[in-house]
Amino acid sequence: MRVRNEEIIFPTTMVGSYPRPNWMSGKVFGEFDEPDYISYRAKEDYEQAVRLCVDDQSRAGIDVICDGQQYCESETTHEYGQVFHFWGHHLGGFKRWGPPITIELYKRFHAPMVVGDIEWVRPVYAPVAEVTRFAAQDRPVKLAVQGPLFLAFACADNHYGDRKTLAMAIARAFNQEFKDLAARGVDWIQIHEPLTYYGEEAWYIDVLNTAFADVEAYKVWHICYGNQSGNPGVEGQRGKEMFPFAFSANVDQIHIETMRLGPGDLQYFQALPGHIDLGVGVIDVKSLVIEKPEAIAQRLIEASEYVPAERICVSTDCGMLNLKLEHAQRKLAAMAEGAVLARAQVSGG
Repeated sequence: MRVRNEEIIFPTTMVGSYPRPNWMSGKVFGEFDEPDYISYRAKEDYEQAVRLCVDDQSRAGIDVICDGQQYCESETTHEYGQVFHFWGHHLGGFKRWGPPITIELYKRFHAPMVVGDIEWVRPVYAPVAEVTRFAAQDRPVKLAVQGPLFLAFACADNHYGDRKTLAMAIARAFNQEFKDLAARGVDWIQIHEPLTYYGEEAWYIDVLNTAFADVEAYKVWHICYGNQSGNPGVEGQRGKEMFPFAFSANVDQIHIETMRLGPGDLQYFQALPGHIDLGVGVIDVKSLVIEKPEAIAQRLIEASEYVPAERICVSTDCGMLNLKLEHAQRKLAAMAEGAVLARAQVSGG
């Protein structure tokens, strides 16, 4: 794969989230018409947390650096619900509090309420991009965000009255944000979209394509099998239902989980269009067991039976925010070592 100006076989990255330092808690950013940061102390703490996250990735030998989503409150399962609110509380047309989310697994979280036309009113992730690029120095940077369909299914709509119209409005706001991030020098932009609803409606792909239209960055779709308790309705492999349906997405890479559920979905990528790369999750984020580099290498070699090794990216199954820091560090190191072993095998070294 080409990462900036370098060709790398099996380049490594994280899906996105990473454990916060034990001294980091609570909100970081303001919402709606508040300043970017809730306080100077929050800004300083956040910058230090991102630097530590980036340092862990660098020491492990990770090729594309993530911000680690250190702004996400994850100290309790209630604060974990911020992933549903971050976008909604920064776009025009939303109200702060709504009823519980209707998806069974997430009913303990409130749904962002849509009360008017959804608009991108100011940069949302600009502070994240600034801090991460500074910490990463000259290394490639990826920002990972929840996707527009995810938000459309999680929010309460008191304005549009139609799910597709709502989702497309959200996607247009995302598109403006993504173009802003690309202009700020973010190399890769990744969206997280669950499996629950794919295979049902063709317009779902239209929403993703609208969000990524004319965005001059490497575009990644992480098809999420879920973190912590998983995603509703997703208890096993879903490749047969998802592919080739998902291959019409306007993305440069499709990423799937393979370590927790096994390699069964890889077979469906034999027909992956040549302009799309495959991201292979090789770290089980729901387990405290540290993967063996040899097992990671073997999974990558299996993947290369369906997609050329030159088009495979190595990543975690999902975000790692729920792990203890020690486990996350060791898993990253194992992933990087596994990629080195697999690289040697395919190159004959």
